[in-house]
Amino acid sequence: MSNSNIIIGGFVPFTTIDYPNKISAVIFLQGCPWRCIYCSNPHLFEFRRPTENDKTNWEYILNVLRKRTKTLDAVVFSGGEASAQADEIIKAIEDIHKFAPHFKIGLHTNGCFPENLKKLSTHIDWIGFDIKAPCKKYYDITKVKGSGEQALESLQYLLSQNKELEVRTTADPTVLTKEDIIDIAKTITQMGVKKYTIQRYRPVDKENPNNPSAHEITQFFTDKEFEKTLRGIVCELELRF
Repeated sequence: MSNSNIIIGGFVPFTTIDYPNKISAVIFLQGCPWRCIYCSNPHLFEFRRPTENDKTNWEYILNVLRKRTKTLDAVVFSGGEASAQADEIIKAIEDIHKFAPHFKIGLHTNGCFPENLKKLSTHIDWIGFDIKAPCKKYYDITKVKGSGEQALESLQYLLSQNKELEVRTTADPTVLTKEDIIDIAKTITQMGVKKYTIQRYRPVDKENPNNPSAHEITQFFTDKEFEKTLRGIVCELELRF
């Protein structure tokens, strides 16, 4: 029986895109203090207490993972903001490694809990880190004061620990300009980031008539001068669209 009271928000038993070059399962956790306007999982914002349903869901997930010890390579914790449940994630990893010690462990995070990431870092093999904006514009996206400073503190710590990282930005044209992304690239390169990924913005409500146009969304990936400028700043650039 598990000793983790992890609060489950969802589960994907098989994916090839959430941990680089690994077949993984993704466990989505409930709760996030930020309110990013382009979040693809706004139903996971709410913080709540664990329920019997969470315990049942966790046992179900463990059973699925047990059956796939030869199929999967990794388990990724996502959210919400997974690091909000740092202590429970550590217990959950212990549960997983009892029967699958070879599973790599991944984490998707926005860095809003620097102290929690310090707890988690030795238990995590790979981290996907979302850098939202230049520090001065973080509030425009997260609606939380001081969020930019939290993110940069977390990123600096992870870099100091030589963690395997993917640092990425969602290019939302409603809040970010090309100049903003160039600003981010300069900041994180100075911090020691070697590879920077720009990923395409995808509207949560695809039918909303106020969504940005296809041209506005793809401008970050079709402007060769912009791409050339970025490649002159970062050691390695990935445009994911």
